[in-house]
Amino acid sequence: MSPDMDGPDDSERTMLVDTRRLQRPARPERQERPERQERPERQERPERQERAERPGKPWKPFTFSRLEKVSLNESRLTGRLQWLTPKAEAVEALCARLKALFDAPVGFTLEGLQVAGAGQLRRQLTEPTFLSFLVAGPHRSRAVLEVELALAHAAVDTLLGGAGEMVGLRPLTDIEEGVMSFVVLEALRALSPGMEPEQGRLRMEGVSRGVDEAVARLAEDAPVLVLQLQATLGSQTGMVRLFLPSGLLESLEPAQVSTQRRAALRLDIASHMGRLSSARAWLRAEIGYAEISQGDLASLRVKDVVLVDSLSARPDRGEEGTARLRVGLGRVGCLNAEVFVEDGHYQARITELLLGEQSFLRGTPSDSDEAAVEALAERGEVSEEEEEEEFTNPELHNPLAGGTLEDRMDAGDLLGDIPLQISVELARLPVTAEQVVALKVGQILELGKSPGEPVDLSVNGKVIARGELVEVEGHLGVRVLSLAG
Repeated sequence: MSPDMDGPDDSERTMLVDTRRLQRPARPERQERPERQERPERQERPERQERAERPGKPWKPFTFSRLEKVSLNESRLTGRLQWLTPKAEAVEALCARLKALFDAPVGFTLEGLQVAGAGQLRRQLTEPTFLSFLVAGPHRSRAVLEVELALAHAAVDTLLGGAGEMVGLRPLTDIEEGVMSFVVLEALRALSPGMEPEQGRLRMEGVSRGVDEAVARLAEDAPVLVLQLQATLGSQTGMVRLFLPSGLLESLEPAQVSTQRRAALRLDIASHMGRLSSARAWLRAEIGYAEISQGDLASLRVKDVVLVDSLSARPDRGEEGTARLRVGLGRVGCLNAEVFVEDGHYQARITELLLGEQSFLRGTPSDSDEAAVEALAERGEVSEEEEEEEFTNPELHNPLAGGTLEDRMDAGDLLGDIPLQISVELARLPVTAEQVVALKVGQILELGKSPGEPVDLSVNGKVIARGELVEVEGHLGVRVLSLAG
């Protein structure tokens, strides 16, 4: 060992200290901070102010690119199916009859609806399968009932004493097709009592010998509504599809909606009332109408007078009368009501429910009509302010329109001669779908209008002007006070 390593040097010495005798040093007194001065409001730069006032970027409409397109014809075909759907009692009778036939539980579930054209039928039907033709009376159109081949084999095996087991997907023999035809006949027989008396009855015409024959029959009256059901037979499940041509649907639809169908429609509306309770519409009380052309409507101005063809109440005098209450366009029906004044406001008492589109009686122009028109044309009591504003055809005094009227007229100008019916509304009320369903005869509605208040002029339920009732040469009219929009 070297002599340098014999003992510790000065840097390695240690010292023992009694920590109990050590005292914590006193903290310096905490000085209170001066109150924080509020900063002066920061002035925005002129550029930032202009940016804040600048309108935001316009919203772009979102386009659903993957939605399936549905044509108007498809929507109509689907709407007709609701009147052809059998009642719940008929479906229960069908399931009970098939359960007794197979000695096994049977059920049906709706999987979907679609409309197929003539070119799509071949892709809808695949071989081998069981196909049968259904016909309604003397109509030439044929419906096709398809039963999935595996389900058909299970049904035949059950009826022939088997356990309804799955077999290979081979075509049905003649005997097996006869057994399936018997099953279809029993199903139609069970459904028949549940159909409406006005509807035609479907009966089985025969069995198709192939997909090509079925496609040829269906393509004659395309488009075709495809109704797809999932059937359960014991432990086996399979698809059953019904192909209904448009012509056959039209022949099966009754001419008039029966009382039972109206009751079913009310039940359907009541079941969806929770969704429709927030939907609002206008209940309009119409007391008259007027008919003018599109050209006259386009040139309608303030202070013009629209002659009324008929008027069932006189709100300018506070007299009682009648009105027709319409919801929306009123094409399904309307309500007749008596209007009267109580506590200074008009009220309506419902007296009758009318189904179908109802309109006021139209009359031919009388001598008083022509006299009123001449009186309006020859009226000379016009102030200077009224002379400055001309309520005439806007095509007149137009410096940009050159040539004579005959030179500028084309076939599109003939649209101005199409008559439009303007309704005179005493009042309109906001109502929900739930309130519309609850309307009944004898019910009294508060219209919220007082005698002498202006009336509204509307076309197809849309208010176009507001005016007051006036009398011109013994004929009633509405002087326009303001125009909508």
